[in-house]
Amino acid sequence: MRVICYFLYYYFARHLPRSYEFGQAGRLCNRLRYFLCRPLIGRSTGYFRIERGADFGGGKNIAIDEFGGLGENARVMGEGEVIVGKHVMMGPDVMILTSDHKMTPQGYDEYEHGKVEIRDHAWIGARAVILKNVTIGRYAVIGAGAVVTKDVGDYEVAVGVPAKAVHRREEMLGGQTEA
Repeated sequence: MRVICYFLYYYFARHLPRSYEFGQAGRLCNRLRYFLCRPLIGRSTGYFRIERGADFGGGKNIAIDEFGGLGENARVMGEGEVIVGKHVMMGPDVMILTSDHKMTPQGYDEYEHGKVEIRDHAWIGARAVILKNVTIGRYAVIGAGAVVTKDVGDYEVAVGVPAKAVHRREEMLGGQTEA
């Protein structure tokens, strides 16, 4: 079943219209992607969204909580674990890299793998890059084009290359930080 879903997703459903295009047809395409990706994703706790063009390899190392998802043309690369929390939103072309080359005096030797965790209600801007061993906190916002190399705390807004916290959302939410 996994093999059939894999081929149907990567050779057909991945290329269908976005979930927000063409009204009911777009929503139907999104449902089809969900149906085909559900057996591929390592763990899910409810309905999740996989947008058009998302590439996540075999998906066994990915966990997606309810109403989380991968944005349009998102790419998950590497063998490390990826956890996407509840109600996480991703802009287009986000890259999540969970592996990189292990450097030795002789050159490159194998790979080092790490975990990426994106906690509940986080927003990831378009073309952001998230590197291994990073946790993005609850209600955090990652600006478009940011390269996240270190943890981003709860309610923080991080932008730039490398991404740095420039603001806390508590002020934006009027001091109310509970959902």
